Amino acid sequence: MTERRGDPIGTYTGGHFYPLDPDPAEVDLPDIANGLANTCRYAGQCQFYYSVGTHSLYVSEELADHGPRVQLYGLLHDAAEAYVSDVPRPIKRELEHFAAIEADVLDTVWTGLEIPAPSEDEWEAVMEADDRLFRYEADTLLAEFEPPSVPDCSYELSPCAPEKVRE
Repeated sequence: MTERRGDPIGTYTGGHFYPLDPDPAEVDLPDIANGLANTCRYAGQCQFYYSVGTHSLYVSEELADHGPRVQLYGLLHDAAEAYVSDVPRPIKRELEHFAAIEADVLDTVWTGLEIPAPSEDEWEAVMEADDRLFRYEADTLLAEFEPPSVPDCSYELSPCAPEKVRE
């Protein structure tokens, strides 16, 4: 048996996943859905519980004009966070190896779910939608925080139970 880098984490479905040595065979969509549904955005500092899973649903909705494939990328753009958690942007920028670990896990998710990796243009559209949502969410969810500019979105953010997001 080959030695794996790091230790595994246990998953919702009873499996295991090595975030420092990810294997596509260990990626499971219910684990991703559960992990994102149970992870609160903004280090839990929201005015109400608001999950990464709910955020991902809205990112996907923001990409409706780009077609179903890009919407799928929007839905799964934070899938790595099911295995490495949601780290707030100010901290993430200071963690030297975190971006590479997160990117490696996300690449493993694409492979494990048999989804072709997004093109640069597709990923750029997803990141633009993600940034728009960041500003909109921050304005709504964080007390006394004023993002640089708040986009006009067609929906109202509201609490959503993890079980509903996971579905």
